[in-house]
Amino acid sequence: MAKARTERLLNLLFVLLNSNTPLTAKQIRDRVPGYVGNDEAKERKLERDKADLLALGIPLETKPVDLFHDDVVGYIIDRKNWLMPEILLTSEERTYLSLAASAWQSAQLSAAAKQAVRRIDAQESDELPVVPVSLAKGRRHIAEILEGITDNKTVAFDYVGLVDANPVRRTVDPWRALLHSGHWYLIGFDQDKGELRSFRTDRIVGEIAITKDEILEPVPTDFEVQDIVAQWESGEAVTLQAKLLVRPGRGASLRLLASDCIVGTEWDELTVPYFHESQLVGLLAGACDVVRVVEPVALHDAVSRVIVTTLKAHSNGK
Repeated sequence: MAKARTERLLNLLFVLLNSNTPLTAKQIRDRVPGYVGNDEAKERKLERDKADLLALGIPLETKPVDLFHDDVVGYIIDRKNWLMPEILLTSEERTYLSLAASAWQSAQLSAAAKQAVRRIDAQESDELPVVPVSLAKGRRHIAEILEGITDNKTVAFDYVGLVDANPVRRTVDPWRALLHSGHWYLIGFDQDKGELRSFRTDRIVGEIAITKDEILEPVPTDFEVQDIVAQWESGEAVTLQAKLLVRPGRGASLRLLASDCIVGTEWDELTVPYFHESQLVGLLAGACDVVRVVEPVALHDAVSRVIVTTLKAHSNGK
């Protein structure tokens, strides 16, 4: 969505929210910056903007301007029907909210996410709970994916799949961004394959290009991302269990994945189900100062290889 159009929509929203009476189309065009051109052009812009507000779930109502002239209608947003009620969160809910905010670690999104948590939590605490966690691989592409979804533009990128030896160029109509099992996914319509596909964003090579082309396949009205997750989970039998020793109060990312936790004095014992080593190796290697892999041996060895390789790479320059 173009910057000027976004600003005009926000201004329209603010004007309608702060009006106690319905506003006619002319009153709106006079009060909201951005409606330029002849009367016909202004009317087309306003009609598009009203449709956009309704598509966003904003309850824009059409009502008579006054009781004696019901043939003259105006537009108004009833604040009671739209603004959120007071939010009351438990301590556990605030912690999970903080974990979610920490996933947005890019410069563009991190400050906004943390500010939102602080505002929600302001009545009970001035400080955002400190949770040392890094959620999800491939998050650096999320801003571009969300931009493509918002603007209804096709995205293109080089992608290495499970069976691909080299990157393959993919052109996709982006539908949703999904965080699942420690990884970010792009869900969309693959124009080359002609069907719905999911792409793990840490397998994207280089940058995502947002094209000038409108998407070919819009999101179906009955599409639910939960159905995609259910298909994945029904097709993946949990056959592997990792037993880990974690220092108390540490390893938040691993604790989120754990199915069981035995609290100890020096170490907590976690049981973490997983489908493939790649789900855990990065997390375990990154937390090697506070985590020990007890079993299986194959997972322990895989983590050790990553740590040794990393140490060698950093010691070569010294």
